[in-house]
Amino acid sequence: MKQEFNGFDAMGGINDPEELARIEAHKNEMWNKIDQLIHQVFEQNPQGKELLATWKEALIMMPTVTPNSTQFQAGIAEGNKEFIRNICLTIKSIESK
Repeated sequence: MKQEFNGFDAMGGINDPEELARIEAHKNEMWNKIDQLIHQVFEQNPQGKELLATWKEALIMMPTVTPNSTQFQAGIAEGNKEFIRNICLTIKSIESK
Protein backbone atom coordinates (compact mmCIF):
# COMPACT_ATOMS: atom_id res chain seq x y z
CA MET A 1 0.00 0.00 0.00
CA LYS A 2 1.49 3.32 -1.08
CA GLN A 3 1.57 5.94 1.65
CA GLU A 4 0.29 9.43 0.91
CA PHE A 5 2.84 12.24 1.19
CA ASN A 6 2.58 14.29 4.36
CA GLY A 7 4.36 17.68 4.60
CA PHE A 8 5.51 16.88 8.13
CA ASP A 9 7.54 13.96 6.79
CA ALA A 10 10.00 16.47 5.30
CA MET A 11 10.91 17.63 8.80
CA GLY A 12 12.93 14.44 9.26
CA GLY A 13 14.86 15.05 6.05
CA ILE A 14 13.32 12.16 4.10
CA ASN A 15 10.04 12.81 2.35
CA ASP A 16 9.79 9.81 0.06
CA PRO A 17 7.51 7.12 1.55
CA GLU A 18 9.31 4.41 -0.44
CA GLU A 19 12.66 5.52 0.97
CA LEU A 20 11.21 5.55 4.49
CA ALA A 21 9.91 2.00 3.97
CA ARG A 22 13.32 0.90 2.68
CA ILE A 23 15.05 2.42 5.73
CA GLU A 24 12.55 0.80 8.10
CA ALA A 25 13.02 -2.60 6.43
CA HIS A 26 16.80 -2.22 6.73
CA LYS A 27 16.51 -1.34 10.44
CA ASN A 28 14.26 -4.36 11.04
CA GLU A 29 16.72 -6.62 9.23
CA MET A 30 19.59 -5.23 11.30
CA TRP A 31 17.75 -5.76 14.62
CA ASN A 32 16.75 -9.29 13.62
CA LYS A 33 20.41 -10.04 12.89
CA ILE A 34 21.44 -8.59 16.26
CA ASP A 35 18.82 -10.74 18.01
CA GLN A 36 20.11 -13.86 16.23
CA LEU A 37 23.69 -13.04 17.24
CA ILE A 38 22.69 -12.44 20.87
CA HIS A 39 21.01 -15.85 20.89
CA GLN A 40 24.01 -17.47 19.28
CA VAL A 41 26.52 -15.92 21.69
CA PHE A 42 24.61 -16.21 24.96
CA GLU A 43 22.56 -19.39 24.43
CA GLN A 44 24.47 -21.61 22.00
CA ASN A 45 28.02 -20.86 23.16
CA PRO A 46 29.18 -22.34 26.50
CA GLN A 47 31.36 -19.34 27.32
CA GLY A 48 28.52 -16.97 26.48
CA LYS A 49 26.14 -18.93 28.71
CA GLU A 50 28.70 -18.77 31.51
CA LEU A 51 29.15 -15.01 31.03
CA LEU A 52 25.39 -14.44 31.12
CA ALA A 53 25.07 -16.53 34.30
CA THR A 54 27.91 -14.54 35.88
CA TRP A 55 26.27 -11.23 34.90
CA LYS A 56 22.95 -12.40 36.32
CA GLU A 57 24.62 -13.26 39.62
CA ALA A 58 26.72 -10.09 39.74
CA LEU A 59 24.19 -7.57 38.47
CA ILE A 60 20.63 -8.80 38.79
CA MET A 61 20.93 -10.45 42.19
CA MET A 62 22.59 -7.39 43.75
CA PRO A 63 20.33 -4.71 45.24
CA THR A 64 19.66 -1.74 42.97
CA VAL A 65 19.52 0.71 45.87
CA THR A 66 21.43 0.53 49.13
CA PRO A 67 21.25 2.96 52.05
CA ASN A 68 24.26 4.90 50.72
CA SER A 69 23.21 4.93 47.04
CA THR A 70 22.76 8.16 45.19
CA GLN A 71 20.00 8.53 42.64
CA PHE A 72 22.66 8.41 39.93
CA GLN A 73 24.14 5.15 41.26
CA ALA A 74 20.68 3.60 41.47
CA GLY A 75 20.01 4.58 37.86
CA ILE A 76 23.29 3.04 36.68
CA ALA A 77 22.59 -0.17 38.62
CA GLU A 78 19.09 -0.44 37.14
CA GLY A 79 20.50 0.20 33.65
CA ASN A 80 22.93 -2.70 34.12
CA LYS A 81 20.06 -4.95 35.15
CA GLU A 82 17.98 -3.80 32.19
CA PHE A 83 20.86 -4.72 29.85
CA ILE A 84 20.93 -8.29 31.18
CA ARG A 85 17.12 -8.59 31.18
CA ASN A 86 17.05 -7.49 27.54
CA ILE A 87 19.54 -10.22 26.61
CA CYS A 88 17.39 -12.82 28.40
CA LEU A 89 14.21 -11.55 26.75
CA THR A 90 15.89 -11.60 23.32
CA ILE A 91 16.94 -15.23 23.83
CA LYS A 92 13.36 -16.18 24.78
CA SER A 93 11.99 -14.25 21.81
CA ILE A 94 14.26 -16.04 19.33
CA GLU A 95 13.42 -19.44 20.82
CA SER A 96 9.68 -18.79 20.55
CA LYS A 97 9.88 -18.04 16.79
